[in-house]
Amino acid sequence: MDVAVTRIDLPWPARVAASDGTTVWCSAAGRMRVYTASGTPLDGGEAVRLPELSSLAAVPATVPRTAGVPGTLPETVVVPRTFAGPPHLGSLSESPLRGTLAGTAQGRVHWLDPAGAPLAAAPFSTGPFSTGPFSTGPFDGRVLAGGGEIWAVGAERARRLTAPGDLGEPVELPGLDRCAVEGERLWWTSKRDTLVRGGPREVDLWTRERGGMTVCAGSLWISVAGGLERVSAWSGEPRRFVKLPKGPVPFLVCANGVLAGGERDLFVLDPAAGAAARVIRLGLKARLAMVVAAGKHIWAFPADRPQALIVPL
Repeated sequence: MDVAVTRIDLPWPARVAASDGTTVWCSAAGRMRVYTASGTPLDGGEAVRLPELSSLAAVPATVPRTAGVPGTLPETVVVPRTFAGPPHLGSLSESPLRGTLAGTAQGRVHWLDPAGAPLAAAPFSTGPFSTGPFSTGPFDGRVLAGGGEIWAVGAERARRLTAPGDLGEPVELPGLDRCAVEGERLWWTSKRDTLVRGGPREVDLWTRERGGMTVCAGSLWISVAGGLERVSAWSGEPRRFVKLPKGPVPFLVCANGVLAGGERDLFVLDPAAGAAARVIRLGLKARLAMVVAAGKHIWAFPADRPQALIVPL
């Protein structure tokens, strides 16, 4: 390793994980552990019992507008808790600075409290939208977060989480392949063609070989062979292709405006600095199972061991 990477042992290999920038939740086999972004266990390190989750996503308490806060970019989501003093380290369920934590399990979307305990649940297909081909069977999709919002994304349909127990109207995504969340907007690609949709205009990537995608520093980033395709999140115009030694890679995340991704090792790219991507070698034999952005840290989970590698940015 060429940076000060911290290894922490987990009580079990994490199946799903999420962060709101200050807190990290790790879950497997119906158990939840909660940590600070730097790896300190919270609430005494006790595991919360809950349904076995197949996905997990988190957002902080947010204000969906710009504000005069040093270090924020125009038209990004401002996170008040970052500037409201240190995070509450007592009982997480009593914290006044909580945002939203949600997961999927047993064919339903679950809202969780800051300790990971269930608060509310809802089926993906309800009301006038409960008929049709998507509703013939349990929901096997996932929750994805970005821009202060969480979406439940299924095979060809997505719904935004609007309040505990409530989902917004469905958005059709025919042939969905990859998806990235930007607040109330979804960027997505289809298995049927080479276009990326959801922005002000459709953009042709000219390839069906695509990896991870995320929105970071005002751009949509898509991992492809040889590097990263980049699309303006405001105009939808393609931007300069970024070359990388590998691609496509399965994981792309955004940590405080810094892009990170990888498969075995990590690369880190700061678009605001304009510097070339740097590679962080983790020395792993197995591929990564997950990569999660946690404030100024990246949490990387090896697939072959119950550990998390915490990489400072």
